[in-house]
Amino acid sequence: MIVSIDPQGRIYIPAEVRNKIKSKKFELTVEGDKIILKPIKKKIEKYYGIAKVDKYLTVEEIEEKAKELTIKVVRSEL
Repeated sequence: MIVSIDPQGRIYIPAEVRNKIKSKKFELTVEGDKIILKPIKKKIEKYYGIAKVDKYLTVEEIEEKAKELTIKVVRSEL
Protein backbone atom coordinates (compact mmCIF):
# COMPACT_ATOMS: atom_id res chain seq x y z
CA MET A 1 0.00 0.00 0.00
CA ILE A 2 1.40 3.38 -0.99
CA VAL A 3 0.27 6.62 0.65
CA SER A 4 1.34 10.23 0.13
CA ILE A 5 2.02 13.25 2.32
CA ASP A 6 -0.08 16.28 1.40
CA PRO A 7 1.26 19.88 1.39
CA GLN A 8 0.19 20.30 5.05
CA GLY A 9 2.23 17.23 6.09
CA ARG A 10 -0.76 14.93 6.55
CA ILE A 11 -0.77 11.27 5.59
CA TYR A 12 -4.05 9.65 4.57
CA ILE A 13 -4.57 6.31 6.27
CA PRO A 14 -7.04 4.22 4.24
CA ALA A 15 -10.36 3.26 5.88
CA GLU A 16 -9.54 -0.46 5.80
CA VAL A 17 -6.47 0.20 7.97
CA ARG A 18 -8.28 2.64 10.30
CA ASN A 19 -11.10 0.14 10.81
CA LYS A 20 -8.61 -2.58 11.78
CA ILE A 21 -6.68 -0.38 14.23
CA LYS A 22 -9.69 1.42 15.78
CA SER A 23 -7.53 4.10 17.37
CA LYS A 24 -7.30 7.84 16.83
CA LYS A 25 -4.09 8.48 18.78
CA PHE A 26 -0.69 7.06 17.99
CA GLU A 27 2.83 7.12 19.34
CA LEU A 28 5.11 8.20 16.48
CA THR A 29 8.72 7.05 16.43
CA VAL A 30 11.40 7.28 13.79
CA GLU A 31 13.90 4.46 13.34
CA GLY A 32 16.41 5.28 10.66
CA ASP A 33 14.35 6.06 7.58
CA LYS A 34 11.15 4.44 8.94
CA ILE A 35 8.15 6.13 10.54
CA ILE A 36 6.39 3.87 13.03
CA LEU A 37 2.89 4.54 14.36
CA LYS A 38 1.79 2.56 17.42
CA PRO A 39 -1.82 2.90 18.61
CA ILE A 40 -2.02 4.42 22.09
CA LYS A 41 -5.52 3.16 22.81
CA LYS A 42 -4.39 -0.46 22.70
CA LYS A 43 -1.84 0.16 25.45
CA ILE A 44 -4.42 1.78 27.69
CA GLU A 45 -7.25 -0.68 27.06
CA LYS A 46 -5.50 -3.52 28.85
CA TYR A 47 -6.11 -1.62 32.11
CA TYR A 48 -9.78 -0.92 31.45
CA GLY A 49 -12.05 -2.49 34.03
CA ILE A 50 -9.35 -3.74 36.41
CA ALA A 51 -10.62 -1.56 39.25
CA LYS A 52 -13.74 -3.15 40.65
CA VAL A 53 -14.94 -1.13 43.64
CA ASP A 54 -18.19 -0.77 45.56
CA LYS A 55 -20.38 2.00 44.15
CA TYR A 56 -20.99 3.55 47.58
CA LEU A 57 -17.39 4.42 48.40
CA THR A 58 -16.27 7.95 49.14
CA VAL A 59 -14.03 9.78 46.66
CA GLU A 60 -11.09 9.29 49.02
CA GLU A 61 -11.74 5.53 49.25
CA ILE A 62 -11.96 5.26 45.46
CA GLU A 63 -8.69 7.18 45.04
CA GLU A 64 -6.96 4.92 47.58
CA LYS A 65 -8.25 1.77 45.84
CA ALA A 66 -7.08 3.13 42.45
CA LYS A 67 -3.64 3.85 43.91
CA GLU A 68 -3.37 0.31 45.34
CA LEU A 69 -4.44 -1.31 42.06
CA THR A 70 -2.07 0.87 40.02
CA ILE A 71 0.88 -0.13 42.19
CA LYS A 72 -0.12 -3.80 41.90
CA VAL A 73 -0.39 -3.66 38.09
CA VAL A 74 2.87 -1.75 37.61
CA ARG A 75 4.79 -4.13 39.88
CA SER A 76 3.46 -7.16 38.01
CA GLU A 77 4.71 -5.72 34.71
CA LEU A 78 8.26 -5.03 35.93
